[in-house]
Amino acid sequence: MNERYFPYLFFLPSVVFLVAIVIYPMLFAFETSFRDWLMTNPEAGKPFVGLENYKMIMHDPRFWSDLGNTLYYTVLSVSASFSVGLGLALLMNGIVRGRSILRTIFLIPMVMTPIVVGFGFRFMFNYELGVLNYLLSVLGLPRKAFLGDPSLALNSIILVDIWQWTPFMVLVLLAGLESLPKEPFEAARIDGAPEWQVFRHITLPLMKPVILVALLIRTMDAMRDFDKIYVMTAGGPGIASETLSLYDWKVGFSWWRMGYASALGLLLLFLVTVIGWSYVKSISFGEEKK
Repeated sequence: MNERYFPYLFFLPSVVFLVAIVIYPMLFAFETSFRDWLMTNPEAGKPFVGLENYKMIMHDPRFWSDLGNTLYYTVLSVSASFSVGLGLALLMNGIVRGRSILRTIFLIPMVMTPIVVGFGFRFMFNYELGVLNYLLSVLGLPRKAFLGDPSLALNSIILVDIWQWTPFMVLVLLAGLESLPKEPFEAARIDGAPEWQVFRHITLPLMKPVILVALLIRTMDAMRDFDKIYVMTAGGPGIASETLSLYDWKVGFSWWRMGYASALGLLLLFLVTVIGWSYVKSISFGEEKK
């Protein structure tokens, strides 16, 4: 009996770690979301309020504004990084020499921590001392308050996110392109098919699982992005560049409304889960059709 169950002991540290780091905090947040817990008023305790926090969220205009910012940030950043990444991957796939060097170069933005990237671009976007405004002045164009203008702040952060994570798309998609079978492409070229038809009818269908996985990872990462936004604008000016993750942090660790913050965090988790599930279903549907 001992020998039968002995192999399961090797899984025990992983299970304990998973329970301590993931499952218990999630259950604690779920239970807290049904309470009115204000940490600056410990005498009030943590009274049970049921779904009141969720009802407040549904009537919170700031939540809906931040939800719009989050979806705008995610859609624009992921779609742009994917489009540019796919184009670069196709170009690199045709390069015989120097591909390993290019891969190393593309790794540089990815290995930089988001806080360092945020501080670096915050200085570059500076109205008085930033290099971008210097170039605009050299060209005779007016300076721009990239991080101080409500119409430019979020778009400026999106550009930074695209710069940092397009290499991820390049490397993943390039690996997918290199793993494709050669026979369908050789047969299409023998038949005289144009390159765009080869790309549309052979490359894209074969690359669909890889594309969906890359989009899934980038979407989940963009929706919870916090570091760069906090460092560059802290959600400002006003709440023009504030996303749900940043709003959740403010509610929990600036205003200390832990019940409301837990409800916000769980709603964000639910939203990310639904989007991730839709990607997984797309992959599964594609496999079933085959």
